[in-house]
Amino acid sequence: MVTPTITQQLAGFLMSLAYEDIPSSTRERCIDLLIDHLAVSIAGRKLPWTQILLKYAQEQNASGPSLIYGAHRTSADLAALVNGTMAHGIELDDTHEASVSHPGAVVFAAVLAIAQERKSTPQETIVAIITGYEAMGRIGAAFDPDFMARGWHPTANHGVFGACAGVAKLLGLSGAELNIAWGIATSLHSGSMAFTEDAMGTMVKRLHAGWPAHSGVVAAKLARLGFTGPRETLDRPRGYVATNSSSADKDKILENLGQRWIVDEISIKPYACCRLFHSAIDAIKYLKAHNSFSVDDILAVKAYGSRHMISGHMEYRPESVMSAQYSLPFSLAVALCADAGDPTQFGESRLRSSVLLNVADAISGVVSDELDRLFPQKYAGSITINLRDGRTLTHTIQDCSGSAANPLHRPEIKDKFLLLTAGHISTGQQVAILECVESLLSTSDIYSLSALLEDSHETQQQ
Repeated sequence: MVTPTITQQLAGFLMSLAYEDIPSSTRERCIDLLIDHLAVSIAGRKLPWTQILLKYAQEQNASGPSLIYGAHRTSADLAALVNGTMAHGIELDDTHEASVSHPGAVVFAAVLAIAQERKSTPQETIVAIITGYEAMGRIGAAFDPDFMARGWHPTANHGVFGACAGVAKLLGLSGAELNIAWGIATSLHSGSMAFTEDAMGTMVKRLHAGWPAHSGVVAAKLARLGFTGPRETLDRPRGYVATNSSSADKDKILENLGQRWIVDEISIKPYACCRLFHSAIDAIKYLKAHNSFSVDDILAVKAYGSRHMISGHMEYRPESVMSAQYSLPFSLAVALCADAGDPTQFGESRLRSSVLLNVADAISGVVSDELDRLFPQKYAGSITINLRDGRTLTHTIQDCSGSAANPLHRPEIKDKFLLLTAGHISTGQQVAILECVESLLSTSDIYSLSALLEDSHETQQQ
């Protein structure tokens, strides 16, 4: 008997996955992630990159039932493109440590677009979302951490496989058909880290969730129509894994399949900056809470972490919001001077703050071999602050707030939703959306949520 390939096993498992196979706690965690996804999406709708994508979608004159959040209905692929970009637009969408990626912005955007087109039930939709997370997280976790160091953005590249799997689930594809769809997706993945080297070219990073969501829709739909691509892309010498990682651990793709769920490993971000910085920010918050000092007292700050936390992130004069969010000195200066949990602290108006920039100048980044060895299982960070009065303050955090080991729970996630959506939708609409999402698994209709989101651009905070 021929042993099934890794691609066959994963595709077969995902396409046969049933609602009852998934623990109720995992399904409820998916609801948490949906609340978070809608929060970051609504908050990102009016930003420049989203507005450009909206204009692009309008110019296509495409008709369809899939909603661009807070705007108009269009084809599923265009809705996935805009909504994925929108959700990734404020650097607060969820993350998966092991794959170093942002699954939610990609998977939700693609699956919800198709769910409206197919008139899927909430239960079918949740299974498809969990399917997408499983594919993206498991495939991405097989890659060595240096995939990103070599210049590839994990979200943009792994994302197409998650979106494709989630969409395939709602389209009713078989495992064999998903195998083909992933072969098509192998020719559609893309996304460079070059945006970290050009402060004026950072807008494209927002597209790194929208494009794989769009491409995943295209790949799955093409496979459904009979279009072919090379099968066994996770196994072939010229498949996705082998051509992008010389030291991939493919065993991670099937590890505890059906027993361990990627959704349960997801981190929800409290700070609107690169996820790699969050433990260092938590360490600063701890030191501020347990010691008395002001920013004027600071002589020097050293931030210790993995090489991924330091490399490419030491921009001292960020020229755009995105470069500020990817700047370790700027982000830590925000934590020292203000509240890093306030996303407006990373806004355009703060880029020229003399207070922030002066504090940023006192911050240096140091690669810690000890903390580097923990990556990507833990995004650990350590802070040492030297004060002018001679005191030295030090604290280390291995599991930052929002991580799977130190999670945000439903009340905190709802607070994040209320914070991010305030001023974008009315108080009544905030309540209605939360009530709708929290009751989603006990209903048979996903349209009510879609209708609430369709109206969201017309109402201002009361």
